[in-house]
Amino acid sequence: MAPPFAGSKKRRREPHNVDVKLVELYEDLASEKDDIRLKAAQALVSQFTPDQNPADEQIKKVLSRLFRGLCSSRKAARIGFSIALTEILTQVFSSPRETTRFTFSDALNLWESQSSSYGSESGQEQRDHLFGRLFGAEAIIKSSVLFQPTVPFEQWTQVVDLVFELAQKKPWIREECGWIIYQCVYDLAARKMEPRYIQSALEQLCVRDLARSPEGVAIWLAAKDMFPDVTFPSKIWKHDDPLDTKERSSMSKIMKESGAAASDGETKVNTAKSSGVWNNKLHFAWDAVLSRTSVEAKDKSKKSRMTFADFWTEVVDNGLFAAASSDERKYWGFLLFNRILNDGAPQQASQIFTKNLMRCLTNQLAVEDRYLHRMAVKVAKAIQARVSKEPEFAAAAIRGLMGTSGTLNFDQATKTKTVEKIVAEANFEALEEIVPFFEQLIQNPGTTEEKTAASNRQFIAGLLLTIVRSKASANEDDAEDLQASLEQILSIFVRFAYFMDTGKGSTAPEPPLSSATQELLRNRINSCLNSLISNQKFAATLPYAVVKQIRDAAKSGEFGKFIIAIDEKLSESVKAAFKSLKKLSSREKKEKGMAAFKLLYSMTIMQVYNGDADAVSMLDELEFCYTKFLGDKETKTEDAGDASDALVEILLSFASKQSQLFRRMSEQVFGAFANQITENGLESLTSILEAKESLAGQQEMFEEQDDEGEEEGENDDEEMMDVDEDELDSDVEVVEAGGSGSGSDSDDDDEEEEEDNEEDAQEVAAFEAKLAAALGSHRADEDESDSDADMNDDEMDELDDKLVQVFRARRQETSHRKDKKDARENMVNFKNRVLDLLEIFVKKSHTRPLALDILLPLLRLSRRTSVKQIATKANGVLREYTKVCKGNSLPKIEDDAQAAALWELLRSVHKEASHSGPIGHATACSQASLLVTKVLVAHDKDAIAGVVDVYAATRKDQLMSTKCHIDRIYVPMSLYVPFFLCWGFSILAAAAFTRALRVRLTE
Repeated sequence: MAPPFAGSKKRRREPHNVDVKLVELYEDLASEKDDIRLKAAQALVSQFTPDQNPADEQIKKVLSRLFRGLCSSRKAARIGFSIALTEILTQVFSSPRETTRFTFSDALNLWESQSSSYGSESGQEQRDHLFGRLFGAEAIIKSSVLFQPTVPFEQWTQVVDLVFELAQKKPWIREECGWIIYQCVYDLAARKMEPRYIQSALEQLCVRDLARSPEGVAIWLAAKDMFPDVTFPSKIWKHDDPLDTKERSSMSKIMKESGAAASDGETKVNTAKSSGVWNNKLHFAWDAVLSRTSVEAKDKSKKSRMTFADFWTEVVDNGLFAAASSDERKYWGFLLFNRILNDGAPQQASQIFTKNLMRCLTNQLAVEDRYLHRMAVKVAKAIQARVSKEPEFAAAAIRGLMGTSGTLNFDQATKTKTVEKIVAEANFEALEEIVPFFEQLIQNPGTTEEKTAASNRQFIAGLLLTIVRSKASANEDDAEDLQASLEQILSIFVRFAYFMDTGKGSTAPEPPLSSATQELLRNRINSCLNSLISNQKFAATLPYAVVKQIRDAAKSGEFGKFIIAIDEKLSESVKAAFKSLKKLSSREKKEKGMAAFKLLYSMTIMQVYNGDADAVSMLDELEFCYTKFLGDKETKTEDAGDASDALVEILLSFASKQSQLFRRMSEQVFGAFANQITENGLESLTSILEAKESLAGQQEMFEEQDDEGEEEGENDDEEMMDVDEDELDSDVEVVEAGGSGSGSDSDDDDEEEEEDNEEDAQEVAAFEAKLAAALGSHRADEDESDSDADMNDDEMDELDDKLVQVFRARRQETSHRKDKKDARENMVNFKNRVLDLLEIFVKKSHTRPLALDILLPLLRLSRRTSVKQIATKANGVLREYTKVCKGNSLPKIEDDAQAAALWELLRSVHKEASHSGPIGHATACSQASLLVTKVLVAHDKDAIAGVVDVYAATRKDQLMSTKCHIDRIYVPMSLYVPFFLCWGFSILAAAAFTRALRVRLTE
């Protein structure tokens, strides 16, 4: 076989030794996981420690590989390689080596050559090389080799020059270059290096035209602080200080990167080009500048330096937030605002609510599709967060948002609740500033247009109410600090709600307050008191403080003319009431019940000042109650029952009003005197439950009320100015006829709506029929040419009279229907309030036999009412009564007369159970029957036999009478079978039932 042709043979590749472990280390240096990168860097650096004595070729090879790796954009290569490079440079060049030809100068040359771009690469590759040079410079400087005594100074100059050259060539990387030198200034100061190092850096900064750039400003300021004795390049800044007051305009242009031109009369200085690239993060120069601007210029050596307010106004407000600024620069402005809010001192943070910024914030918050809306929302939340952390900052925030730079109705303009949330967080220190500020805004709402002024005043009143509500539940320690502010708020309401014109020493509101605004402010007083009386600390003092201030201001004329007309007789009653109030205040801490009477007196006088005609008679009755309950020992014992009855009537008059304030007040006072309620007083309460929920029922209950007063009440809403439901006085509590609160039922509402629609249809049909009868043959849909041809003047007049009568009847029917609906709502509201009082009564007086008198009225109400919510509430009161009557807490029967009445009550409860009623009625009857049985058995153990007879009689009626609508016998289910047997089959079973019932009743 012939040998193959020699030329066809391939040349063998020379064997090449690859260090697999080293390759894996380089791969791990580029890992995205921190722990893997650090572990790889540690393993690589350990090979180049002085004790390893690495060879020059090995050092050159690894440095070349690391410098080249910095130019890679792969994964996290730059981070990992720069860490390893910094440590290897430190290990290799920090101490002299005996035999070496590879010097630090060679390492610099290697860095420069490896990171150079020759122009033939793609754009991405060139970008990677530039970043490689930047990261290499950072590693070289961090290694601190440049600052070794054996390293020539020129090498420091070489590195700095290459960094600034890179910053000058590529503005988009300028910030990173500046950051390296900025950090190096502090490193030089920490090492106490010679001034020539920073001197050289500043000269290079100016040579490269970077001094008047954000990076140049930051480096200059850092150098000025760390090396004050260095000779700075001349003719760059006024007094060699970028923050000199004469440099404000230049700084504004520099910090927003628009370039700064030389001012008239000063030498032209080259300025840096704009980076041309927008970054959504703040430049580090902002922190450098802001940290060096003080709130006040206290240092005499820096008296020409801008204060923080000067810098913020000129550079941020007039620069970044100028009308012509781009959205990107305004975004930076919002970032700065957040930065100061989060980290700035209170004095600094209070100065950043400037005019242009606030205009931009308001506009951006108001519209969701604005470019900076989400950023504006973050700003608003940042303000609230600062106030939550530092409640005293609320004063500065409110002045900033609503003062001269902001918008008075900020929340309305932005459709947010920013201001409302801020005032709710304010502490008493902040309120000392906020409350007087709000008073000024009510007096002068910033406009002369009446409608706008009324709207602004309404908004301020709502904020004051928010403050009161947020502080009403303060604990005892905070209450003492807050009371002064709360009294001041109520004083503001009093001043503007009850007085007009100019008082002594006070300025007249401009424009004057309308009657509708004053009515609104009076309602705000009620709302404030409604929240405050729930706190015992405030309930005994603030209502009295309000009426006392009204009286004193009316006497002194401090706030002008008192708008409420009080005749001589009423004035005498008020005087007597204040005398009693004074006595109550002196005895308040010693005797129980004084605080409740003080509250009742104060609220009654408040009703007088609000023009309530019934308040005069209530004051007289209150005086009678005070004398009998809390007067001298001689007068206390006499007619105490009559006083109790009179007190109940007064509380009922308050409870009948659709107001949470009067509801809470009546409950508090009633709770204090519940143990003294007599049979007549309790009957006054239960009789209301018996009344019908209709116009006839209302007339029966309120037949003595003045018709004129009712008409005024109906027109209150018409006189009130237009407000949102959220802003409307929440003290007013309207209970719908179909139910109220959480217990209302949607099915009842639907049924009522259907009934109303049917009535409407019938009414319209009846009206059309009457109208057709009145028109006769002269219908509007007939031919117009013949409609009036045959009618003379008398016939026309007669037709007009008929039409007037038809429309008058229509109006009367509509009015009557509205009266019926209003009456139903009033009665439902009244019964709700009475049930609240009865619930208090059973909690306070459940051991009194008198409490048993409420059982039948509650059961009848549960059956008869057409409002499901009322029935549920009545059953709830009864359930609460049975719950508290356990063990020894049962009513005590004292004599045979009471026992006989109790037997009659048990039979009446069973008779009530025989009536057809809703589902809850049956359960309520069962509970009432068991309660009465428990009381009877507790009084007499032998009463169990009589109880069995009553249950047996009920069982008999159930089975034999068609008038008895009981579905099942009302005993516990565990006793149902024994009871059935005892009644119908065996005496033994009856005995068993008796024993079981006895056990059940004694549980």
